[in-house]
Amino acid sequence: MGKYNTFRAVFIISFVSMIIFLVIYLQAVFGFAFHADEYNRHDPLEVLTTIFSPAVIVSGIIMAISSLVYRILGIVHVAKSKTVSDGEKALWIIGFIIMGFITGIVFLVMAKGRKFTE
Repeated sequence: MGKYNTFRAVFIISFVSMIIFLVIYLQAVFGFAFHADEYNRHDPLEVLTTIFSPAVIVSGIIMAISSLVYRILGIVHVAKSKTVSDGEKALWIIGFIIMGFITGIVFLVMAKGRKFTE
């Protein structure tokens, strides 16, 4: 599998885990907010275990790791490209560091039709 395909697969994994994280986390928070009167009578630890359930923690960890991996893959892919000028490499690297998700989307769109893929 090429570098671009690996980047695309890891980016998709990161995106899916972000969606799962947001859905589960918002469901837990809104469930807590709408049933706050029931939780007032319970232990605070029970409230924390409701909001930070194992599904939220696992999807958050997967999201964080895959996000870090696709950022590193994107930086390495751009840095090793011989057809990209040094100024453009610097912009891509700064983009991956500061705005990784948006830069990842732009990279996926532009890299296939441009000079990044082998």
